[in-house]
Amino acid sequence: MSDFSPTWLALRESADVQARCVHLAEQLAGWLAARPTPAPDASLNILDLGCGTGSNLRWLAPRLHGRQAWTCLDRDPALLAALPHRTAAWARERGLEATAEAAGLRINGDGFRWDIAPRAYDLAQSTAGLNLKAGTLVTAAALLDLVSESWLLGLLRAAAAAGSPLLLALTYDGRVGLEPRHRVDGPVIGLVNAHQRRDKSLGSALGPSASARLAYLARTLGFTVEMTDSDWLLTREQTALQEALVAGWAAAATEQSAAELSPDQAAERTAVIADWRDTRLGWIGTGDSQITVGHQDALLLPP
Repeated sequence: MSDFSPTWLALRESADVQARCVHLAEQLAGWLAARPTPAPDASLNILDLGCGTGSNLRWLAPRLHGRQAWTCLDRDPALLAALPHRTAAWARERGLEATAEAAGLRINGDGFRWDIAPRAYDLAQSTAGLNLKAGTLVTAAALLDLVSESWLLGLLRAAAAAGSPLLLALTYDGRVGLEPRHRVDGPVIGLVNAHQRRDKSLGSALGPSASARLAYLARTLGFTVEMTDSDWLLTREQTALQEALVAGWAAAATEQSAAELSPDQAAERTAVIADWRDTRLGWIGTGDSQITVGHQDALLLPP
């Protein structure tokens, strides 16, 4: 799936929050605190790739320390426009001061300040255009399975040259658990995983192999790599997210069938996928469905 609509991003945010690895964020915060800085009150520069409406920022910023200067990149102007409003509302709910600024948003709290600048940028451009400052923290969520190996290698080379750590979260790894089971669960998810490897505007996508390639490429460049599972565990109460997920999977599997099969075979397969979708939606509606979606979080510390 590659739905980046505000509705989908809002729907998945609670599952992302429950899934992400706090331990890696704590390790990153400790590493950042231990390194020398140009001045005691210097801001930590943070580059958020494919930021959407800011869910990664809202999760990570409170787990880091001191002053932070966030540059949030996305190519969708609607998502960038929503980011300051959603983040300001989130901050005020937590008793923080949120002020609109020319560049975006400033959030003040006890002993910290976050300056947040949304910026239009198409990640399909060269990673050289990111212009990483020395020591900039690079972060992203639910991105790496959509990029190509050459794009990922370019990012890692730029980060290595800048001495930048990376925290890359919620990379889909192809594992899906479905309860109750359906006889065509395996073939449908196989088609979904094949669809994930199609070009998502950043070259042929790594899809479920993204985490493994990330670890290999990062280690060849001298990064220290730690990875951990960050799976979605969707309960029967999370009906809206389950319904959107099943519908999206069915659409992706249908599209992949059309690319792989003759028209007659694809039509037959489409009917099977539609039956699978309707059956699973029925189980969701009766409260009998649980879904696990495999993801990986990764912390990369530079040499």
